[in-house]
Amino acid sequence: MARSTSPKKAAPAKTTPAKAAAAPRRTAARVHASDPAIARANALAHDAVPGRYGAVREAGPGVTLSVIHPLSILTVIARKGRAGDLAAAINGWLGIDLPGAGGTASGKAASVAWAGPDQWFVIARNWPEGALYDEAAERLAGLASVSDQSHGRIMVRVAGPKARQVLAKGSSADFHPRAFAVGRCAMTQMAHIGVHVTQVHDGVFDLVMFRGFSEGFWEWLTEMAEEYGYEVR
Repeated sequence: MARSTSPKKAAPAKTTPAKAAAAPRRTAARVHASDPAIARANALAHDAVPGRYGAVREAGPGVTLSVIHPLSILTVIARKGRAGDLAAAINGWLGIDLPGAGGTASGKAASVAWAGPDQWFVIARNWPEGALYDEAAERLAGLASVSDQSHGRIMVRVAGPKARQVLAKGSSADFHPRAFAVGRCAMTQMAHIGVHVTQVHDGVFDLVMFRGFSEGFWEWLTEMAEEYGYEVR
């Protein structure tokens, strides 16, 4: 029986001091967030196809779905004992009073939504790539840990007369108008996925989640909306 042998590994080449001195040093390329080559990709570009789907209703679709893209999204976590100073800095920067638990606030340049104890999302449209993060990192230095989530999260808007019913199918949160008014937000599990939900207008909800879960969430969301008829815009 023939014996199989593994190939012998070549001995590493010897480097003399002279060769080492002559060899160019390799340095890691610094990639800046504002590099125009780094575009925020829409994770649902191939799934959220515009059109009418599901049940046909004389009154029109019960739900409209859309992907809000592109967005600049930051997570801001206050440093220990600096929440008050952070609130003052946010107000001086964006002209927004930092909201308390379950609250949101909007200004001309961005909106801020509570995302946990001493944690907030700062969300904005129409900012150049990386610009929101760069400005926040400078203005909030020493007061908060700032992380750019623009590439890592995605926002889906659910609107229409049946929006509350669709969302209630996947979450234990109470979306009744008495409990969840305009301007309120919540961190919840929806279809086993962590989702941040904000009611931005009456019957209009913005859902933020990690982009890695967005395709599975979109599939669930459209199935839940089928009985009411839905339109993707």
